[in-house]
Amino acid sequence: MRYLKQEEKKQCRKLWEEAFPEDSRAFDDYYFAEKIKDNRILAEEEDGEIISMVQLNPYRVRVRDRVYELSYIVGVATRADRRHRGHMRRLLLAMLADMRREGVPFTFLMPAAEAIYLPFDFRFIYDQPHLRWRNDALRAESAGTDASAIRELALWQQRELTGRFEVCTVRDEDYIRNQMEELESEKGEWTLFRGREGRLLGMEGIWGLEKREQRFLYACPGLTEEEKPATPAIMARITCLEEFLQSISLREDAPVERLEVLLTVKDGLIPENDGTFLWTLDREGSAAEAVGERQAQRPEYETEIGVLTQWLFGYKMPEQLPEWGRWIRPLQGVFLEEVV
Repeated sequence: MRYLKQEEKKQCRKLWEEAFPEDSRAFDDYYFAEKIKDNRILAEEEDGEIISMVQLNPYRVRVRDRVYELSYIVGVATRADRRHRGHMRRLLLAMLADMRREGVPFTFLMPAAEAIYLPFDFRFIYDQPHLRWRNDALRAESAGTDASAIRELALWQQRELTGRFEVCTVRDEDYIRNQMEELESEKGEWTLFRGREGRLLGMEGIWGLEKREQRFLYACPGLTEEEKPATPAIMARITCLEEFLQSISLREDAPVERLEVLLTVKDGLIPENDGTFLWTLDREGSAAEAVGERQAQRPEYETEIGVLTQWLFGYKMPEQLPEWGRWIRPLQGVFLEEVV
């Protein structure tokens, strides 16, 4: 098991095409020309051939006031004749251990099936909305690809999306270029929508070689409506508990200025996350420190890492949460709709 060198990464394409036959040739060409430039691929080999892999694609993600270089997990695959032998488990456990050593707060993925990742303590934190325009009076135009157009799109997305969601990928000019290349791989169309005065109010991406479908729709509040209920889309896993907790704070209306909690976390896969922590919170953030056995005998709250993940991402409140738990402010708003 090892991380592949840059010049070896294209050797994964055979396994990728076997595992993901639904991807078009054009999309695969895009992926292996662009996405592998800066990603990491952890793989297992046999007789010189890659038989199992996990690909880690980097994204800059804003988490409240912090920006992290995080890994979006894609391309989890094992050759058909080598499945059910523990390859994926070994790769995922090694990857999680590496992220813990690197101090990475969490990792995320879009699962082919929820059941695959539940045993690794990944939990849903984001539901994908399905939207349509409710206002047909907007002026539509194709997006330009020159530097000024890309700058306008980046500034708009950064303001409208990052401004509304505390967990969101950083929408800079490099991100916009990557979005454009991704859409172009399947003959995508990028349409802008402006008000009467010319102000940019939204944008939509449509793609697909055989079946055209919406890749994204971003708009100012009030311009869209639900076409159908949102569906669970992105799962996440806390990898370094202490780093993650720094972004969690007390609510503004909490009856105390400072709170100390003995938090016992059960994590059967990352030993450093497993145990009792002195969790100290104020209105700016929080800090956690592993505590000794004497203190660990009196935890004030005990939970599993998956339950904690959904709570602190603001996705699902735990059952039987102590009264002080309602003084804690989870992250407010998650927007992670990356595909690869």
